[in-house]
Amino acid sequence: MKRKAGAALRQPPAKRATRSSAAQNDPDPSHSDDQLDCIPTTRRSTKRVQFHPPALPSPPRPEPSPVKPQATIKRPSRASPKKPAQLETPSLTPPPRPASPTKKALAHLPPHLHESLDRQKSAILQNLHSPALIHDYDEEDEEQDAPANLLAAQHVGDLLKGTTERGEGNSCLLLGPRASGKTKVIEQCISELSQEPIVVHLSGWIHHNDRLAMREIAYQLNQQTSASFLPEGLEVDGDAENPFMDDTVSGLDSIPTAHLHALISCIPTLPRPTIVILDGFDLFTLHPRQSLLYSLLDTVQSLRMGPGIKGLAVVGLTSRMDTINLLEKRVKSRFSGRMIRTAPPRKPAEWTHTARAMLMPKIEVDSMDVKDEFTELWKTRVDDFLADPKIARIFEETFSVTRDLRTLSRLLIQPVLSLTPNSPWLTSEQLERSAVAQRIRPEYPELHKLTYPSLCLLVASVHAETAGYPAVTFEMLHEYICTRIRTSSSAPVQINGRSIGMVKIPRLVLLSTFEKLVSAKMFVATAAHSLTIGKEFVRYRCAIHRQDIKQAIDKSGQTNLKTWLNKAS
Repeated sequence: MKRKAGAALRQPPAKRATRSSAAQNDPDPSHSDDQLDCIPTTRRSTKRVQFHPPALPSPPRPEPSPVKPQATIKRPSRASPKKPAQLETPSLTPPPRPASPTKKALAHLPPHLHESLDRQKSAILQNLHSPALIHDYDEEDEEQDAPANLLAAQHVGDLLKGTTERGEGNSCLLLGPRASGKTKVIEQCISELSQEPIVVHLSGWIHHNDRLAMREIAYQLNQQTSASFLPEGLEVDGDAENPFMDDTVSGLDSIPTAHLHALISCIPTLPRPTIVILDGFDLFTLHPRQSLLYSLLDTVQSLRMGPGIKGLAVVGLTSRMDTINLLEKRVKSRFSGRMIRTAPPRKPAEWTHTARAMLMPKIEVDSMDVKDEFTELWKTRVDDFLADPKIARIFEETFSVTRDLRTLSRLLIQPVLSLTPNSPWLTSEQLERSAVAQRIRPEYPELHKLTYPSLCLLVASVHAETAGYPAVTFEMLHEYICTRIRTSSSAPVQINGRSIGMVKIPRLVLLSTFEKLVSAKMFVATAAHSLTIGKEFVRYRCAIHRQDIKQAIDKSGQTNLKTWLNKAS
């Protein structure tokens, strides 16, 4: 028993040695793992304990880590739908974003600004009725040329100052196209004089002879000086029984023309200087012998400074450039030869500056009339209104047709009148409606709604005019239509057994349609009807322009007619 026990005690170390050597020589890792697991781990356990203690605190750190990634994953998932929502907002246009709340808030004007709006409207309407002469001219800007009316106002103002302040006799002509500001120039110059003169207005359109002109001069001098220019015996009693009878004019009617010419020589003796404005100066040159012009200009030339002598100025307004050549030799020799020119705006930008000056008149800001708050708001809105591309397009279209500033005033009157506390700001839609109302309406606005035979007759008339026949008959139009139908029907392409060409129209249908167009004055007869000429052979002229017919065909959507019309070129 002892031998067996001693052998058993000796076997483990021998087995451990053989196993370790076998494990080293065995390439299979599974055997080595089993051998290592069976080996007592007294020494290995101590090594693992010594190695892992510093890593033991790390496991509690990664323990919350699986929770954190879950939270971080959920957060982007919840926030991800919000990010595209922010990108959809118009963040690319930051200026309108802060301004939008004010627009919404001021869509309806506050009650305390209602009176300011009414005051602003009345000032604008007054400015549109009589706009200022010059707007937004910068003297320091070398690239911007001085407006012609500004230079004309300076020259005319110097002449009138010499007449009123130094008693000189002056004469000049204001030349310029219609609505270029000739009357406005002379009115502004007179209003800027330090001394109020006597102003006599004559018009060649009304006073078509010297007798009417002399009576008007006597009447206006009487009204402004309270002095009678009637001969003795024709004095009118102020206490007449009939207060509604114009006795002054009846007294002037009985004055001979020779005595009326003597009034002009008395004008320099009046207590104040006198300015005679002759509107339509070229029409006065058509009067016999030009007696009125000779008397006025001779008085101006022979005027000499002295005690009791006041100045006299004669200003003629005309749009005819060759007026100086219409004067007789004796009249031309007494004219000073001064010709001052006026001109309308030369660029569309000047129209925009003028519109801004019309919409922003100079008003004395008062707590009872216009508040500072409303003035700033109105200025901002006017700038936005004029910066709109639609407004610029309307101004350019109107400027290409006419440069008359009165047209610009008429365009702005309707939008200004439509301002209310609920809609206190100008919009492009208001100006567009006003422009449509100011322009000429088309004579045939519903032309595209005509029947197919009517459109065929109109297109046939275009072909006849292209061929050199402005006056056509029904037979000619019928022949054009039949020829086109035959040509289009011979096309090789067919749909459902039918050609894709024009539809055949019976002759009676075309004849009745032609009579309707004649009654609608779309076709006008060029000669009177005769009993010997049939109605099919009466010559007519198409009253509709080719461009209007083309637009009507385009709107109607008739492809065959459009193709046919395009061949008339």
